Amino acid sequence: MHTRRQFRIIAMLSLFTALAIGAVVIWQYQQHPVAPTQRWIYIGVGAFLLIDVLAVIIFLGVRAAKQRREEWQEKADALGDAIDLDFDHEPPKEFHRDFLYLPEIKKSGKTNHLARGEIAGRPALFFEHAYVVSTGETTYTVSHSVYATDAPGWPELTVRPRNLFSQFFFKLGRRKGLLLDEPKFNLAFVVECDDEPFAVTILPPVMQVFMLENPTARWRITHGKVFLIYRGPLKLDRMPASVDRMSRFWSHVPPEVEAWQA
Repeated sequence: MHTRRQFRIIAMLSLFTALAIGAVVIWQYQQHPVAPTQRWIYIGVGAFLLIDVLAVIIFLGVRAAKQRREEWQEKADALGDAIDLDFDHEPPKEFHRDFLYLPEIKKSGKTNHLARGEIAGRPALFFEHAYVVSTGETTYTVSHSVYATDAPGWPELTVRPRNLFSQFFFKLGRRKGLLLDEPKFNLAFVVECDDEPFAVTILPPVMQVFMLENPTARWRITHGKVFLIYRGPLKLDRMPASVDRMSRFWSHVPPEVEAWQA
């Protein structure tokens, strides 16, 4: 059985051989003009070489993608053993459709990675969602990493980062969202909740200071879950810190909130 290294060597030799033969054929054609009926021979050889080159390029691309996927899976399994997670390396592409109530999740996207485990004694799941955006001239992929734990039937609450424009207008006095104790927290985040007493109770100063550790993260409480959401793909090297962040969230939840119902 050929190793990956042997496959790459064979593919590269095939590519260089095709290019060398093509160069010789072109040189011969230029040095020794041939009859029109014989030109088809050169055209056929050229087409064959072009197909060969394209096939090698596609082969190398597929092999490289497969290798990256296998390496990611190996690292994921090792991480899973270390922090007690089970990765599903072939998640249903439409798994994310159960979470379309989240603004970050789009129906047209797909689920790339999925893991399950437990945080603070609560069932937890982690997945990456990606979708393609077209501007008419080009396309780009938007990804979100979603961490979630089960929660009581609490009222819906959103803590999302303010963008630069929102921070600018906030300083001018246009202060959208609930205002809490910490000025830096109010500047960094917009808090939205129909149940203001619940928001004030679950977001005491210690929770506000905790959330300020990462002012780019989004927190959502909805549909019986607490969500921690980042913009960008799921990164294995950051998962332990995110799992720890979710665990610390639960350690800061005031006891009087546990039995709160919407």
